[in-house]
Amino acid sequence: MKVKFIHLVAALALASCSSDALVDNRGEKAADEAPIAFSVNKRNITRAESSSLESNYHYNFGVWTYKVKGAGSMQVMDNYLVGYSDGAGKGYDKTSSTTWNSGSGSETDHQSPWFYENLGTAEYLNEDATKGYTKTQTDFMSANANQYLRYWDLAYDKTYFYAYAPYRSAGVTFSKETNIITVAPEAQTAAYDDPTLHEFIYAGASAVNADMKDVQLKFKHLGAQVRLKFCEDIPGYQVKMLDVTTAGTGIQATPAVYDETAKTYTKSKYYTSCGATLDYSNIIAPVATTSHDGATQTGDNLVFTIPSGIVPAKPATGDLVYVESPTVYYAVAQPSGSTTGFTFHVSYQLIAEDNGEVITIHDARVFVPASVADWQPNTRYVYAFKFTSNSTGTTDPDVIIDVTDPTVPAKSSVYPIVFDGATIEDYTNNETSY
Repeated sequence: MKVKFIHLVAALALASCSSDALVDNRGEKAADEAPIAFSVNKRNITRAESSSLESNYHYNFGVWTYKVKGAGSMQVMDNYLVGYSDGAGKGYDKTSSTTWNSGSGSETDHQSPWFYENLGTAEYLNEDATKGYTKTQTDFMSANANQYLRYWDLAYDKTYFYAYAPYRSAGVTFSKETNIITVAPEAQTAAYDDPTLHEFIYAGASAVNADMKDVQLKFKHLGAQVRLKFCEDIPGYQVKMLDVTTAGTGIQATPAVYDETAKTYTKSKYYTSCGATLDYSNIIAPVATTSHDGATQTGDNLVFTIPSGIVPAKPATGDLVYVESPTVYYAVAQPSGSTTGFTFHVSYQLIAEDNGEVITIHDARVFVPASVADWQPNTRYVYAFKFTSNSTGTTDPDVIIDVTDPTVPAKSSVYPIVFDGATIEDYTNNETSY
């Protein structure tokens, strides 16, 4: 994932993943053959734990599979649901799986926390929520009535895997004639924090059948990710962030278009769903093209939880230290050339380090332009704000805060106490005659 760090310094005090008998309906294992297994967590595969599907709240993915010999091919899996279980209630009930294993193993042990056997809707009958998803949670269920364990077919040379997540029983289709997965807009939607049913990712893999190695998939993001972080550079003061209006209102970001000529801000909309085509002409490097036909838009604010505690001050030497909002926004890709930016609304306290005096700054604003808010696939956008000595907020406790107003004041509204033009008054005459 690419990362864009956007540093915004403005007058805000906040500058801002054989034979056909081997795939018959009995799903019976042939002698001396190995099952096709999926692995994302093997000991001999070096990767950061934070990059795994399960650590990013993805507990399933979908896959179309074809075995290939020369120009000929045969389907093995038709939008199979591959599910994860930690064995303790997270993910799917693994009771009926013969390939499930809680731990990591080798690439050829054919066991994994990920499995697809008996996850069809006619087979997956779990009603015990302590074992994993239940059969009534239809958003997490397969499009297939049955899902049989498949085996490596040594009469074929390779097997191709076309994968995506999160799983969809509808809204995601694959054409073997064109090698394209089509993603309907409702299959990828924006969401805060939990991407289980939202953040769309895709991957492709080509396996040599004779190797009989468990399938490793490396997913890419179709959407983007948005994060906020803050530091401060106000000598003599500490900064503590506040909810903009009342408790729980967080940091508000109003979508807007800025007219450079007229210097005006107009409320706008951004996309919260996005369609796409995924071209697997190169199976290991699929290419995504987004589409916004029929996609949904909203003019609602983005809302981020304020970081707790004191915002880190600028150190005397070294790099700036930031505190992040705990909120993560999984955005869908916006059209290229989008003109929508965001006005961020932030309130905070200035706390004097010498005598503890507290001054509250209400609704400071800064505009993040469209040029750095045109979210693109597989990119993380980190907006880094710095609190400085100037602010577009106000210290007036009676101010009416309108978080739907995107207008950023042209001048600072918070001023220091300054002594200027001191004079000495002439003495008063007190003349006495004798």
